Amino acid sequence: MENLLQDLTKQAKGGLTLFRNNPTVQYGVLGVYLLLWLLFSGLLTSAWVALGVGIGWAIGKGPDDENAPPAT
Repeated sequence: MENLLQDLTKQAKGGLTLFRNNPTVQYGVLGVYLLLWLLFSGLLTSAWVALGVGIGWAIGKGPDDENAPPAT
């Protein structure tokens, strides 16, 4: 039982390190959270336009733009 707890703790720390150091993972977690929140709140159908605008903004930003996300 103690080995199981140690393994779970080690995996949790590895996942947290990956989350902290990888912006792609951060955006992915944020996207999944947003999608689940919209799904369970019942606002998913009315939020497609806002989600599309947000994704379009993120994709349309070039690396030279002032408000562009940091490059990896």
